[in-house]
Amino acid sequence: MGNWRAESPFEGVARSGAASFVIDTAAYISTGSDNNNNRLADLWQYNGRTWTQKANFPGAGRTGATGFAVAGKGYVGLGQPQGGVYVKDFYSYDPTSNKWTKIADYMGTGRVGTVSFSVNNKGYVGTGFDGNNLNDLYSYNPTAATWTKENSFPGAKREGAVAMVINNMVYVGTGTGNAQTLRDWWEFNPTSGIWTQKKDFTTDQSAIMRSYASSFVINNKGYLLMGVTTTTDTKIWSYDAATDTWASDYEYGNSNNKFRAAPSGRSRAVSFSMKNLGYIATGASGSTRLDDIYSFDPSVAREVVE
Repeated sequence: MGNWRAESPFEGVARSGAASFVIDTAAYISTGSDNNNNRLADLWQYNGRTWTQKANFPGAGRTGATGFAVAGKGYVGLGQPQGGVYVKDFYSYDPTSNKWTKIADYMGTGRVGTVSFSVNNKGYVGTGFDGNNLNDLYSYNPTAATWTKENSFPGAKREGAVAMVINNMVYVGTGTGNAQTLRDWWEFNPTSGIWTQKKDFTTDQSAIMRSYASSFVINNKGYLLMGVTTTTDTKIWSYDAATDTWASDYEYGNSNNKFRAAPSGRSRAVSFSMKNLGYIATGASGSTRLDDIYSFDPSVAREVVE
């Protein structure tokens, strides 16, 4: 089961290192860097069928920013503008008025390669790279308009990890740190602030370890795909939080079992879930930036090349 579908291509320029968030039934993609390494600040709304350009992100164009959504608003910040400095400014976006508002700067250092997630009406941003790998974590409360330091991620300091929210629990892992690609997996309880290590991947480690991968959650099952190992990887892995188990749902790079339509391997893409579908868009394959978008439906039979 599970099949990919090619959707109407992203209408902005091809890019990697963009930020994204989802509000109700619309996804938003902003910032990133193009094939000439120009830093971008445009914002695009996607409703599952069509793209609409919205008000530009008001900060400096940048790559490696992060995004999340809380209580009907989107939030984008951090990243690396032209010139190499890491920034910590943050902005909120109101889709009703199509306006951005500057909020309090991030409480940690400016950085790229973070994880971000939303749970219990708060946004969380942590880990990443500011010249060194990091493991700190901060939450943003939009009602109080303040950042709060949370318990740090207890695994190795890292950048390019992924985060998933399943049944109001958060799962964080993979990435790279200390010149190693990582495969550990952790659960974060946002109510207690407690981190618990879960099972590491238990199959071929060289095939699973990755950084700057993509992830989404559909019907309480997490999906992890793409990213960088020694080459760009194309396996799809599913995570069942109830049993703490991983399965290799598909490898469309296998010539004996190939999807009729599927995204190419990539890293630094945006990924999200919307309307019970998972999406992966933009990103980089080697040095080439991409502008395609694919949806994944785990409930239908896969179409394969005969």
